[in-house]
Amino acid sequence: MKSWLLFFKDKNAVLVLCVAVILYAFYYPLPYLNGVTRDIPVAVTDFDNTATSRQLTGFFDASSNLKVFAYDDMISAKQALASEKVYSILEIPSGFENEILAGRTSTIGLFSNGSYFMVHSEISRAVFMLRQTNENPMEIGVKTMFNSSMRYDNYVVPAVLIVLMQQTMVIGICILGAAVRRFVYLLHYGILLCFYLFVVYPIFGFNAYGKFIDIAIFALVFFIACMQMGFFFARFFKQKESVMQVFLYASLPFIFISGFSWPKSSISEFLHYALFWVPCEHAISAWISIQQMGAKASEVSAEIINLGILAAGYSILSLIFDRFKIRCQN
Repeated sequence: MKSWLLFFKDKNAVLVLCVAVILYAFYYPLPYLNGVTRDIPVAVTDFDNTATSRQLTGFFDASSNLKVFAYDDMISAKQALASEKVYSILEIPSGFENEILAGRTSTIGLFSNGSYFMVHSEISRAVFMLRQTNENPMEIGVKTMFNSSMRYDNYVVPAVLIVLMQQTMVIGICILGAAVRRFVYLLHYGILLCFYLFVVYPIFGFNAYGKFIDIAIFALVFFIACMQMGFFFARFFKQKESVMQVFLYASLPFIFISGFSWPKSSISEFLHYALFWVPCEHAISAWISIQQMGAKASEVSAEIINLGILAAGYSILSLIFDRFKIRCQN
């Protein structure tokens, strides 16, 4: 209990270990409270003006997240796209109905603003449904697994919370050093994880399919890996400000290279090897599989084993460094 009180006596430790892990858990999801983008303005230029082309426009307009505006020519439509009055243009060419009735394919033009990921994704989904409806008269239902609401926050925030726990623990350990016993960090972050699961997740409606035993196994190994990493790097920081600068700026690279926002197959192998010693590299995929998809701990055993290797590796490195330091002093 006395060790835990040190968390609240050092203002820097309070800021990192208490305020940051709670504040950012609410602050980060706030921009995505609406869940999905709605009423996205899109333009349609119908140069065929037939029953078939109007039906196609109706299918495009049927998406609950799009708002269709008709334009008579491409010049004004492209001007609207450039000024972001609309975010996409659907061009239906002249002769569209004749080509369809003759059993031939007809190409429609789509011009989109790809600057906004969520907007572009929703428009692309509507075009996919439009194409399927046009090619197949049967009613088609598309259901997205694990994130059926297609909400961006449900996808990205759980992964960010893993990075947040890692970074705050490492920084906190570097600030307090060996003054706090290891089990206190495990207890503190165990409580924070429960706070995320039973407060943050229900408030924002994130997926919560993980079983208690699987979450507990993952969390124990992950926290130990982060803790051993923190105690190792604590040896190299004499000023508290330095550790905050280094690890806070490293958070974004850790998020982007972890593979949840960009396929790992498209990331340089060198970066994978370089970041193997970062716990969140393995923890994010394991956590998303357990909590977002309902996987068992045994099904993400490779990631959990890697976390165990990190914990053992940092312990060995710490021991080697301490012995080397003693020899140099003697």
